[in-house]
Amino acid sequence: MKLDLLQKVRTDNPMILNIANSVTQSDVANGISAIGASPLMTNYDAELKTLAQMASGVCINIGTLDERQNELSKDLLKLALDFNKPVVLDPVGIGAVPERLAFVEDLFKVAKPTIIRGNAGEIASLVGVSWSAKGIDSIDEGQTKSVDEIAKACSKKFDCVTVVTGVTDTIATRDLISHTFNGNKIFTTRVGTGDMLSSIIAVFAAVSDGNYFEGAKMACLIFGLAGELVMTETPNIGPAAFSTRLLDQLYTINTEDIKRWGKYDE
Repeated sequence: MKLDLLQKVRTDNPMILNIANSVTQSDVANGISAIGASPLMTNYDAELKTLAQMASGVCINIGTLDERQNELSKDLLKLALDFNKPVVLDPVGIGAVPERLAFVEDLFKVAKPTIIRGNAGEIASLVGVSWSAKGIDSIDEGQTKSVDEIAKACSKKFDCVTVVTGVTDTIATRDLISHTFNGNKIFTTRVGTGDMLSSIIAVFAAVSDGNYFEGAKMACLIFGLAGELVMTETPNIGPAAFSTRLLDQLYTINTEDIKRWGKYDE
């Protein structure tokens, strides 16, 4: 685990350009800022090329789609990759809403993102399997698949790093697999934490010198640990207080905290 990436974030202060979910835009901006990077949001096509050149990394979130934003997302994905900037895609809701899945499939005709981050149902949808309470069932073969398998399948299909988030986060390439174990169920209660993590993954990708697998691992570890530390210190708080304390913890977390309490495999 490349623990030095946290200090690199705070030294380099990378700028992360976001096409954001309008519901969670403030949470995302504050999360990026708290960890030590600089957030920038856009919804204006005329500035896309300039901002894509300026940015250190990009996050595209499809949480609140409309026709104009769809075109912006396509244009920004292509521009960012043309300028060799890492792009994180958060395919919100594609496991439940077929129109969203159709848009993502259309987006992939333009270019493939560097990293895809989603929950198990969203990532399963990208590789043609359905998620149920009993597990992941293959649509074509009726076989049960593990989260590790769908993560690696997604990475192979789209030539990207895949992050499947939950209480345990799974980070994969077509050949490598890793897990972080500091998650907490309260993350599923506070709307916006997944969107925040996607953009924080873009932060760490931006300073990873092209090792996006390591960048994604560090982002998941730090974000999960920050939440776990909040709940350890204040176990009875609710989602609103958790959100505030999470930002404070992201701001203060350091390498010693990670060495002491971080839980991960290689």
